[in-house]
Amino acid sequence: AFLPGPARADGHDDEAHEVRREPSAPGAGEVVHGHQLDVDVAGFLECGAQAILLATESGDSPFDEACSRPWFVVQKQHPGHPVPLACFSSTVELRGEADTSHALAQQDAQAIVHFLRRRGVLTGPLPELPPARCEATPLAGSEPVVAPCSGILVFQQTPGDWVEAGSVVADLVDAETGAMLPLRAQSAGLLYARAASRWATPGQRVAKIAGRALQRTGKLLSP
Repeated sequence: AFLPGPARADGHDDEAHEVRREPSAPGAGEVVHGHQLDVDVAGFLECGAQAILLATESGDSPFDEACSRPWFVVQKQHPGHPVPLACFSSTVELRGEADTSHALAQQDAQAIVHFLRRRGVLTGPLPELPPARCEATPLAGSEPVVAPCSGILVFQQTPGDWVEAGSVVADLVDAETGAMLPLRAQSAGLLYARAASRWATPGQRVAKIAGRALQRTGKLLSP
């Protein structure tokens, strides 16, 4: 079951609003989760870039983890019994919200069809697997580049670039004085996301780097 999700290039959730409903009426998340309980493959489609981030517990119970993590918990609770993962789940991010074209849509749709054919869900011809474009890295090693104050963002790196530790990812320009504050990478890795807006607010995550050196804990996803 591949289900469409929100397209947010800035890595932030939409503002939450209080919604009143009867206690017996399930929310959209409950309905979606109920539909995937008996599936073998669950995918959540968003927007992003060329990186694979692995985690069994990232915090906040995202959709894909809500499908797969219960089986990791069962395995841990019963180490003497072989308990296979009953569901393969992942979040597939398809670039940024501004990256729309008929060619990309056709390419992504065909890739999903090929994946389902390899899983035996669909029949049809299969091309050879292309070479891997990246190595998987831990989600805990993903580095958020944070703006310490407000200002105009001038990026020095683009998604897909490899950055070294200490490299300038972006300059944060003071709108009143013109003073520039360089935002540097703490670790080496692939820049896989950056903010769509060019105005940063204090504490905002303006870019993300897929690396290995960091070992973050707690809630690993975007705020």
